[in-house]
Amino acid sequence: MIAKVIVELSNKNIDKTFDYLIPNNLLDLVKVGIRVKVPFGNQILEGFVLEISDTSSTDLKEIIDVVDKEPILNKELLELGKYMQDITLSTLISCYQAMLPSALKAKNGRNINKKMDTYIVLEKLDNIKYNDKQREILDLVLNNGKVLKNRLSKISASSLKTLINKGILREEKCEVYRLNRSGEKKEKYPLTDKQQSVVDRVMSCKDESKVFLIHGVTGSGKTEIYMEIIERLLDSDKSSIVLVPEISLTEQMVNRFTNRFDNIAILHSRLSDGEKYDEYRRIARGEVKIVIGARSAIFAPLSNIGVIVIDEEHSDTYKQDACNPKYNALDIAKWRSNYHSCPVILGSATPTLESYARSKKGIYELIELNERINGKVLPNIDIIDMNKELKSKKESFSKPLIDAINNSLSNNEQVILLLNRRGYSSFITCKNCGYVAKCPNCDITLTYHKSSNTL
Repeated sequence: MIAKVIVELSNKNIDKTFDYLIPNNLLDLVKVGIRVKVPFGNQILEGFVLEISDTSSTDLKEIIDVVDKEPILNKELLELGKYMQDITLSTLISCYQAMLPSALKAKNGRNINKKMDTYIVLEKLDNIKYNDKQREILDLVLNNGKVLKNRLSKISASSLKTLINKGILREEKCEVYRLNRSGEKKEKYPLTDKQQSVVDRVMSCKDESKVFLIHGVTGSGKTEIYMEIIERLLDSDKSSIVLVPEISLTEQMVNRFTNRFDNIAILHSRLSDGEKYDEYRRIARGEVKIVIGARSAIFAPLSNIGVIVIDEEHSDTYKQDACNPKYNALDIAKWRSNYHSCPVILGSATPTLESYARSKKGIYELIELNERINGKVLPNIDIIDMNKELKSKKESFSKPLIDAINNSLSNNEQVILLLNRRGYSSFITCKNCGYVAKCPNCDITLTYHKSSNTL
C-alpha cells in the first residue's frame, strides 16, 4: 500500500504530496492524519499522511516509522487546511502547522514529553513480618488504593524500595495535565427580557450556518448571553469555541466561565509548549466541550460544534499577518460554521464597519443592545474639532477640555488623559505656512520625540 505524505518543508516548489511505500510492519499503524518519518533526499523528515491507496510499487522509498498512535489531523482539519491554502495562497503544510501546538507540528527532532505522576499500588500481600515503616506504608496503600510515590518516600525510601523489590507493591505511572483549573461555582444571574429574547433568537437558528452581530454597549450583558447559549447547547451534547482578542481578556473570560462550567480548555500564546500540548489533547479526546482562547483557538479539534463566539470582533488581533498563512479567524469561523451547521456570534460595542455594513444589508443578522444591565447611564462623549480650536488660540488643549479639567479639580475629583500615540507629538507643523515634516522616503508624517529632540 502507498501513503501520500506532505513533508514538513514549506516551499512552493514542493507544495504537494509524495508517495511512500508502507512497510508490512506498519500497515496497521499508518492512518490518514497521522505523522510519519520519511526519507526525503538525504534527510529524514516528518510529514502528515493525507491519503492511503491500495496500489503498490517497488520503486518507492519506505516510510521509516510512525510518530503518533492516533491521527493528529481529523477529516475536518484536513479539509480546512486545503481551504486555507486556497484563500491565503500559502503552502498546504504551513496551513496544517498553523493549526497545531508546537508538540504536534510535523518537525523531525522535536519532542515534548507528557507529564507523568508515579503512584504506588498493591501487587500482593504476603503473610510476612513487616517493620513499623513498612506497615505504615502498606496501611496507606490499602486505605487509599494508590498513593503518590513521593508521599511514601517521605516515610521511608528504603522501606518502600524493599516492598517494591519483594513484589508486594508496584509502581504505576499516570498521566496528569499541567493545567487544572476549576472555579467556585456561583449562582448564575437571571437574564433580562432583552437578553432572553437574544438567546431565544440565536437558539432558533442553532442548526443553521448563520452569523449574528450583537451590537451591545459596554455593560449590556453580552457575556451572560454567550454563557446561556452555551449552557443550552451543552444539554444537546454540543461543544463551543469562544474567542477573545487579548490574553488578559482570556483570563477574565475563563474566570467567568469556570464559575459556571466544568472542564474548560484554554489556548493562548502565554501557555508553555507542554500546557498547550495537554490542552490540545484534552480537546481532541473529547474531555472538554468549551474552548476559550485567542486567535489560534479557532482551530481547536472539537467535534459537534454548536456555536462559535468571537467577542470584541472589531479587534485587529484576530488577523494573523506576521507570517504565513495570513488568515482572519472570522473567515475560519465561517468555514467551520458551514461544516457543523452552527451559528457564529460576533459581539462588540464598536463593530467593524465591514460587519456593521453586512448586518445592515442582511448578510449578518443584527441584534442591538442599547442599555446597560444595571441601568447606569452611558457617559457623554464630546468630539472637538481641533482645527477650529487651534485657529482661535495657540494652545495644544481645547477650551472645553481645559474647562472640564478645572471643573473636576475644583470638585476635588481626579482626571485621566489618554494619549494613543508614541512620542510627544504625532506631527510637527508650521502655523504660518502649514509645512509638515514628513519621511523623505514616503508620505508619512514624522513623530516628534521631545526627550531626544528628534523627528
